[in-house]
Amino acid sequence: MNLTKTQKTLIGILHFLPIIGMIGYFVFFFSFFIGNIESLEKDSLEGNPPMAFFRGFIGAFVILILTVLISLGIKIFDIIHLTKSNKNDTNNKILMWVLLFVFTGIISEIVYYFLEILPEKKEEIEELKSN
Repeated sequence: MNLTKTQKTLIGILHFLPIIGMIGYFVFFFSFFIGNIESLEKDSLEGNPPMAFFRGFIGAFVILILTVLISLGIKIFDIIHLTKSNKNDTNNKILMWVLLFVFTGIISEIVYYFLEILPEKKEEIEELKSN
């Protein structure tokens, strides 16, 4: 699979978005929780359910759902890239990478980006020189 440098850069940014999304989720969750402790105490003393607190979770769930969807999309892209770029391999390289994607998730996807997607292979360089 031939990718331009711009496409490789965009894919690299997408590979790091799940980590940024998880950090954003935790920051949002804990800042919201700590910011609403007083209203939680006041509502619990009055016997009212903390409705404002529950409405605030919508933002946290949106961040979490976007992070999961981006992570799933990256996983699918990496598996497609792996199978298309290693058609002639007879060893278990494809199986190894797929198992790493499934069991280690984001970490193996970032490692795959730096080892397989980012470097230009010799065949790609020769094709570019001949054109």
